[in-house]
Amino acid sequence: MPLDWNRPDRGTMSFSMLRVKAADTAARKGAIFFNPGGPGGDGLLFGAIYGYLWNQADTKTPAGQALKALADGYDLVGFSPRGTGQSSRYTCGSNELASPEQYPSEDRSEKNIGAMLRNARLAAQSCLKNPITPYINTDQTARDLNLARQLMGDAKLNYVGYSYGTWLGSWYARRFPESTGRLLLDGNTAFAGTFQDSFNLQPMGFERAFREVALAYAARHDDVFGLGKTATDVYAVYNAFPGALKFTLQQYSGANIIQNLYSNQSIPNISLQLVAARGFAAVVKANPEVKDNAALADLVAKQTYSGLPDLDAAAQQEALTMVDTYLAIVNELPAQVELSYGSAVFNAILNNDTAWEKDPQKWIEFGNQEAKAHPLIGGSYTETSAIYWPAPTASRPEVPANLPPILLLQNEYDPATPAEGALAALKAFPSAKMLFVDDEAQHTAFPYGTDCVDLQVARYFLDGTMPAQKFNVCGALPLPGEEQVYPIGKTYAGTDTLGAQGLHPAALGATPETKAELQLLKDIIRRNGLKATSLR
Repeated sequence: MPLDWNRPDRGTMSFSMLRVKAADTAARKGAIFFNPGGPGGDGLLFGAIYGYLWNQADTKTPAGQALKALADGYDLVGFSPRGTGQSSRYTCGSNELASPEQYPSEDRSEKNIGAMLRNARLAAQSCLKNPITPYINTDQTARDLNLARQLMGDAKLNYVGYSYGTWLGSWYARRFPESTGRLLLDGNTAFAGTFQDSFNLQPMGFERAFREVALAYAARHDDVFGLGKTATDVYAVYNAFPGALKFTLQQYSGANIIQNLYSNQSIPNISLQLVAARGFAAVVKANPEVKDNAALADLVAKQTYSGLPDLDAAAQQEALTMVDTYLAIVNELPAQVELSYGSAVFNAILNNDTAWEKDPQKWIEFGNQEAKAHPLIGGSYTETSAIYWPAPTASRPEVPANLPPILLLQNEYDPATPAEGALAALKAFPSAKMLFVDDEAQHTAFPYGTDCVDLQVARYFLDGTMPAQKFNVCGALPLPGEEQVYPIGKTYAGTDTLGAQGLHPAALGATPETKAELQLLKDIIRRNGLKATSLR
């Protein structure tokens, strides 16, 4: 691909894609391209994963039949967007060390805010010295995708985009309306506006999901977790943790609290993490002088977390994974400024696509505001590399009048891409219609496991059938271990017995292999969802 589509003589970049051919080549309808989000997510394996899943679909159900028909009629194509995966990789780094930070929503001191601003500046500088930085943007990526479509021999692009993938898909439709086929945009950014519009919604989105979904779930199962009988009670347990432990819960290796909010299947893990953190907090309160990793790990391993043996063992292992991150925060250890291709592309695209506020004081004030209103992650939004970034290098086209029908899929309480931004996007795109999953709080939906979602999506790709209304509501599925859906924002205590936690019944087959592939797919989307972090 040209490094710069506006000046093809400037050099080239590699672009990798992986195709699973339509099972029925004689009846081939075209190709469907997949993007998992990010920006910076690598979707190379998505075509292969979907090919496996859809070929294993349960054809006894209408949705399963339709998904199998998609695998029969479409090539399924995953790709590594420029800068990521198996395409030419883009990274950023610096010889300077980042300044240690404390929990941004509680420590609004001059020192901590100064550390956040310095780290934002270092992140920006580390990327700006890379000569290909100006060409890592969504407009260039959309043009890459257009050539990939042509190489497949298709007149129009068919596409499934998750999270940032909705931004990319909508940008493609603006840039190439005549070449736009069937687009499913799932977990929608505020793509009618700017990236700043999308990210300014996130503190509210994650706070809402944390308090009204995750903590309410823990309260409904107080007989298991013992954290409190209402979400307010459970929040009081969390809020009593020291700031360094709250910060740890967002950062430690593995699936931390923020990552677990991306998937409804991971909501029970948050209850486990809070049980682990409660015991961890007791250890550090009783032993404030212990700052050595091995010594703290030994104390954590001896702590009792629950009277239920299985939960106690699981919480102990979870607490042990927190030790290194917690002590790095407490001991104020500096870290290397090094952005892998995922983080580097994330940083570059956000800043190169649309304009951001440049006044540091405005970001300090925004962080102060969000630290009070939405403290889970709100304070971290002071750390914004856009302050130190020059003007965008991309120019986004206006919404054209000749857009074909586009299908949006949105969960009501998606934390990373809140519905408020998605509904604004729906309004701004006259040809778009939306499937809206009521009371669902995970990030992105498809494949969801209900005919209302999966069958309507499949029919859209098979024959262009759109939902009847501009805005169409589908019901949510219960959370793991529950038999009913609890309307979000209401309190239901002790009405369910926590049972086995399997995948929801779905059109996809229920074999261990398909469950594993579906979980892999969800994990990739979760890792590459529009990130709930400052712009580092």
